[in-house]
Amino acid sequence: MPRRTVAEVGEFGWLSRLLHNRRKGRGTVVGPGQDCAVIRCGTRNCLFTVDTLVEGVHFRSRWMAPRQIGRRSFLVNASDVAAMGGRPRFCVVSLEVPGRYPADDLWALQAGIVAAARRYDADVVGGNLSRSHTLSVCIALLADAPTRVVTRGGARAGDHVYVTGTLGDAALGLRMLRTRGANRSAWAVRRFREPTPRLRAGRFLVESGIVSAMIDISDGLAQDLGHVCTESGVGAVIHAERLPRSAAYRALLGARHPLALHGGEDYELLCTVAERHVERLERNREKLGCRITRVGVITADRGIRLVDAAGNAVTLPVAGYDHFR
Repeated sequence: MPRRTVAEVGEFGWLSRLLHNRRKGRGTVVGPGQDCAVIRCGTRNCLFTVDTLVEGVHFRSRWMAPRQIGRRSFLVNASDVAAMGGRPRFCVVSLEVPGRYPADDLWALQAGIVAAARRYDADVVGGNLSRSHTLSVCIALLADAPTRVVTRGGARAGDHVYVTGTLGDAALGLRMLRTRGANRSAWAVRRFREPTPRLRAGRFLVESGIVSAMIDISDGLAQDLGHVCTESGVGAVIHAERLPRSAAYRALLGARHPLALHGGEDYELLCTVAERHVERLERNREKLGCRITRVGVITADRGIRLVDAAGNAVTLPVAGYDHFR
């Protein structure tokens, strides 16, 4: 019998096996399976995460200037820190670059990383450069952890589901970049090129004790909510008409287009809030620095259901991004 390939197993099938029954070492507060690991650093906790952008997989060089590629590489990492309520502090950068890559472009790419890190009070403290057939930017980020640990596993039946910002813009921008000659929305393209890590919102939501679980939306609302439901042992109902869509999205795709559910690349926050904390969240919206919208509810029954304004079931689109699908 032929052995199965990684593509046949799938990204999340492989990860679930990797994480199954993995023992925590001394100093590991929260191990794999979250947006960040939580590790003990002396007398306090730190967050630790890593992410990679690869030419031909996550972007094309013709879509962005080198400086933008560098900035985006840091920003998507910072979004993981936002999902755990942390503050970015230090990062190291591993660059894989073809020998023919222009040296000036590499300087600009590195400058983009440094500028984005400084924007969020973090320092680039080292890294590595190696030759490769494809441009690849990998950043490992260390962050200060909040005193309270919030993971994907705290959602409970009856909790309300909230999302920050608007959904689907970045996926729309990516679709436009992939289609040469397509009419482009500057807003949507910018949302792909320069995501906004919701660090301020993440810190407040965690430190205030308002949220029970949180994740950043990188692979699509439906898929990332699925991760929360799996970790928490619950299900969810999402109200399709409540999904926050920008004016540009509605003008180009309409108010009911499903890209906001599964498009990915949003780097917004999805969180669950117990009923007793909803009023406090509503009172403190201005402290988040961004809009936040209630889009659904956590249920005891497993699985995710999508309903319309009348409560009728709507077909849920295919789940979000999988590297090997």
